[in-house]
Amino acid sequence: MKNSNYFRILSGLIVLSLAFTGCSDDDEPPVENPEEVITTVTLTFTPSGGGTAITASATDPDGEGPDDLEVDGDITLDANTTYTMTIELTNDIENEDVTEEIVREDHEHMFFFAFTNDLFDSPTGNGNVDDRGDELNYNDQDENQLPVGLSTSWTTGDTKSGTFQVILKHQPNVKTATSDIDDGESEVDVTWDLSIQ
Repeated sequence: MKNSNYFRILSGLIVLSLAFTGCSDDDEPPVENPEEVITTVTLTFTPSGGGTAITASATDPDGEGPDDLEVDGDITLDANTTYTMTIELTNDIENEDVTEEIVREDHEHMFFFAFTNDLFDSPTGNGNVDDRGDELNYNDQDENQLPVGLSTSWTTGDTKSGTFQVILKHQPNVKTATSDIDDGESEVDVTWDLSIQ
């Protein structure tokens, strides 16, 4: 009789200990890192030799609503000019500078660019959306020395026109030297018509 009570108590303790270890913090789902809400994307092309900066923007007034970012006009650059292009991102609904957040989390973000083939003298080609290894002139890097893309360099040649696409990928835990456009989630995907005159 004493043995059966002993075994019942022992069994109960084992079940309780398993229940407590089964509910450890390790079993809780990981906290998600939500994508940023971006309502305005502003590109600023500043000529390296001085002169007037050229800006282009895309807006999405409803934020997380059904509408996407839409360009507010075409881009026109001067021929035979080298530009530094910077990107500014804002959430106008929350009055938030999303660019600062990208800088803080630069190891999780990367901009990719696609453009009409040979639209620029540098970088040549058509961008790095179709091939991560293609030429792109990034001016900024994250803490792991991987490109970010908030600042890039572009050199125009003679008169021509085409399209210019900017894609921001959020790549938490997957951004590497070989991660590409298929990794992570797109937070920005905008295409402008671009003319060189």
